[in-house]
Amino acid sequence: MYLEGGDLLRLTGDALLRFGLQEGMDLSPEVVVELKEAERQYRIRSRGAGIVSSRMVSRKELTDKLERRGATEEEAADTADWLEDLGALNDEAYAAAVARHYGRMGYGKLRVRQELQRRGVSRELWDDALAEMPPSAETIETLLQSRLRGRIPDRDEGRKLSAMLQRRGFTWQEIRSVLQRFLDGEDLPEE
Repeated sequence: MYLEGGDLLRLTGDALLRFGLQEGMDLSPEVVVELKEAERQYRIRSRGAGIVSSRMVSRKELTDKLERRGATEEEAADTADWLEDLGALNDEAYAAAVARHYGRMGYGKLRVRQELQRRGVSRELWDDALAEMPPSAETIETLLQSRLRGRIPDRDEGRKLSAMLQRRGFTWQEIRSVLQRFLDGEDLPEE
């Protein structure tokens, strides 16, 4: 819609109907302000829809991106609510996807928790998301098999492997029993 001064307002059909706009209509300054606010809301919602359509994000990531791009905190929250109502934004599904992704990459639950926290996913959703991960012992065993390729590690290499696994988010309790089997030569592939 073009205003008399040549300003272009991009509005939804809903806004056109809500304001009862028609060609050649005289608008009061108050209505023009409301129309500009409606156009701003449309732009912010469009930007939010573009963000969630390109990849999954958490509610916090979305609102942070919108605020960095000029939306107020309230406008960003309103857009997030709108996208949640549409089903386009879902922190529970996002948390589960992050946990599955990092689990497949060989990371432990501690590292996934850090990642979920960094991405702004609420703690209430962590437990269900972490349940999506493969068992820690299986992941550790796979990582050790790929690193050792059938060799029995010495104690020094065992310490290095343990440190690597801890950096990947596994606890010492999870690492100890699996690593000990490798140090003892119990998990060598059969020839």
